[in-house]
Amino acid sequence: MHPNFAERLFAELRRQPAREVLRWPAARPGAAPASVSGAALLARVQAWQQALESSGPVPVGAPVLLAHPGSPELVAALLAVLGLGAVPVLPPAGASASVIYRLLKAEGIRLAVVAPGTRRRLGWLGRLLGCRCVAAAAAADYEATPTTRPPALATPTLRPVSLEQPALISHSSGSASGRPAAVRRSHRVLQAQHEALRRQFPPWAGQRDFPLFPNVILHNLAVGALSIVPDLPLGRLAQLDPARIAAQLAAERVETLTGNVFYFARLVAHLQLHPAVFPAVRALGIGGSPVPESLLAAVQRCFPRATCHVIYGASEAEPIAVRTVAGPAPDPRLGYCVGQPHAGLKISLRQPRPVWQPAARPELVAAEGRPQAARGPAFFAALEDELPSYQAGEILVRGPHVAAPNGPETWLATGDFGYFDAAGQLWLTGRRGAAQPVRGVGHYQLEHHLRHLPGVAQVAALPRADGAAFDVFFVGMTTAEGLRAATEAAFGPGLLGRVQQRDQLPLDGRHFSKLRYDLIC
Repeated sequence: MHPNFAERLFAELRRQPAREVLRWPAARPGAAPASVSGAALLARVQAWQQALESSGPVPVGAPVLLAHPGSPELVAALLAVLGLGAVPVLPPAGASASVIYRLLKAEGIRLAVVAPGTRRRLGWLGRLLGCRCVAAAAAADYEATPTTRPPALATPTLRPVSLEQPALISHSSGSASGRPAAVRRSHRVLQAQHEALRRQFPPWAGQRDFPLFPNVILHNLAVGALSIVPDLPLGRLAQLDPARIAAQLAAERVETLTGNVFYFARLVAHLQLHPAVFPAVRALGIGGSPVPESLLAAVQRCFPRATCHVIYGASEAEPIAVRTVAGPAPDPRLGYCVGQPHAGLKISLRQPRPVWQPAARPELVAAEGRPQAARGPAFFAALEDELPSYQAGEILVRGPHVAAPNGPETWLATGDFGYFDAAGQLWLTGRRGAAQPVRGVGHYQLEHHLRHLPGVAQVAALPRADGAAFDVFFVGMTTAEGLRAATEAAFGPGLLGRVQQRDQLPLDGRHFSKLRYDLIC
């Protein structure tokens, strides 16, 4: 195996050069999507490498900022940088000029990939900052790409690198602190993440995938699957038009798709008003943030022929666990079930503490499966002496496909808290910044239960500093009294402190699905 991950990508593109590998939504209304073959993509990779090295060789290991808008050209530029042995740097989602400036300084970036128009407008600024802006000559119409193997197939440069050299620098959502953190995947980790995904979700010949997450495009190129990119205005998830997505799914005969909670919630809401049938869809995956059971049920109704997966992972470790959704929905009070850990991954729980489990106290459960509300505070206080055996702690992971900051043999702290049940499934109970449990109840357990109540659109539970109760903030048409009553019926009295209605709750700027607990007060 060549240490440079680009070798795997180039080899697959050469194997069937006439095969379509990318289909990008039209840049303007009425135009056809850009259809890119393996041969056309290799040609563009070579063109970008020539542009990058127009002023001299790009040093191996040099960081290169990818400031090009989302398009096939961005994919080609990324592969070009990777092949040269340099390090593609993807800026945080929606990064402002000040964020880009700090990124250039922090990473010592002297080279940036931009669109031709951007180079003309901002070239002076790049020179001022000591960063050369590079744009390749405009590509020919991708639709004109020949469907037979060209006589001379482009052969982009492929330089050897160390397996531990960074292959890609991306950024986290910053949901815990508001500051997206740089995630450095080495060539070894990128290879291992690809293998982990390939084993978890075996591809098939001619697979037509619909990936919301950009990293999946790289994986698809490596396995020969077609990536049909979702039609998002200017590539911005916040401007998602579910009608356009539904039309794409049907017209493109999509077989597999992945997305986050925001994406599927908007799509499901549209399909509930405008039902459609997608007979080609065989499987779908939802991840990026905790997934409510109510959303999973709605997705299954909209895609009844598809196998639904909950995919739990992080930019540094993809995937960590996968759950195939089947059978009755688990009790939301138990937390978020994310399934069995990926084979070959080691998981440890740091500083585990007892977690509340209704199933461990059958005398608290009425015939319909709900805790009885007639018990007094003294009874529930006594439970602290008889807590169940499950222990929840911060989830640490280690393994070949984990980009741990201090090397492959060290643990990566995910910032998520959870526990294993008797069947070995992983459950999430909280997130760093709000993880302090109250009487064994994690904030995810309380939030997940309350999200399923009528009239609740969003809910956040923050433990008080003394750990005596949760302060709850919600968006929706219900009332504070209704939330108190539902919480007491589900968990017992005394769990809530302040309950306050809000017009909206702050979310991360990447997935629009993760609560920004640091901004809630």
